[in-house]
Amino acid sequence: MTQTKLILVEGIPGSGKTSTARYIKGLLDAHDKDNHLYLEGDLNHPADYESVACLDFKEYKVLKNKYPELGDIINQFTQTVRQYRLIYYGKLQQQIPIEQYKSLIDELAGLDVYSGSLDRYQELVIERWEEFVSHAQKAEGTVIVECCFLQNPLTMMFGRFNQSQQVINDFLKRLETIIQPLHPKIIYFYQDDIRSTISRVTQERSEDWLRHITWYFTEQGFGKAKGYHGLDGLCEVLKVRKEYELDIMDHLKIDKLTINNTEIDWEHVLQEVRGFLEVAQ
Repeated sequence: MTQTKLILVEGIPGSGKTSTARYIKGLLDAHDKDNHLYLEGDLNHPADYESVACLDFKEYKVLKNKYPELGDIINQFTQTVRQYRLIYYGKLQQQIPIEQYKSLIDELAGLDVYSGSLDRYQELVIERWEEFVSHAQKAEGTVIVECCFLQNPLTMMFGRFNQSQQVINDFLKRLETIIQPLHPKIIYFYQDDIRSTISRVTQERSEDWLRHITWYFTEQGFGKAKGYHGLDGLCEVLKVRKEYELDIMDHLKIDKLTINNTEIDWEHVLQEVRGFLEVAQ
């Protein structure tokens, strides 16, 4: 465990990723092990993009000219990466009158890294992981993250762009090579009955969440190509995604643990997690 500087927690929606990631942080805290937890949606996520817009230099100049009074503050939340300007609009909107500048935030949301082309997404994700690994190698402690190694690339490449399994595997192998210096460990959760899982998660979240995820996975990419619709279609898409992810897990060379969490037996699950991380209770 002393060498591990990165712990990845992955799995289908509602399988227990967030609870497990928080548990791991608590476990490491209890053993006085320096660590940092980044959950899905964290605006400070070091290995992914959360509410970050990507503009080329020309688009950036047009945007700045449209909102000249915000020039300085936009600069504060802008990062130059290769030929792109990345604007951290999730952080920006916390610093400006949102009612007055809703059009700006809406425009930036439409230019989100996850809304752009697949080539640009892959280029930026690789850049992000390389930068993260470089910093993490020099820093103290272990970083715990969920979703960003398997789920988010699969959501884009499979869910949105219907890339082949081989193309997806090749991209994940590239990411695996990048993170190797951190001696990573990955925990992957899945459940047998996806419909039951989605039903439970919808009760915990909302019908709006269900409508969005159903639209995302059935109105574009793999789901649209297969003609899937509604909840039945969503379950079919997620079933295939789970099969892809399990196959990826089988072929990963990094230290890994796959857990069938169908029974939601947390006492057993957390015992497995502790053993895998070699951390006593």
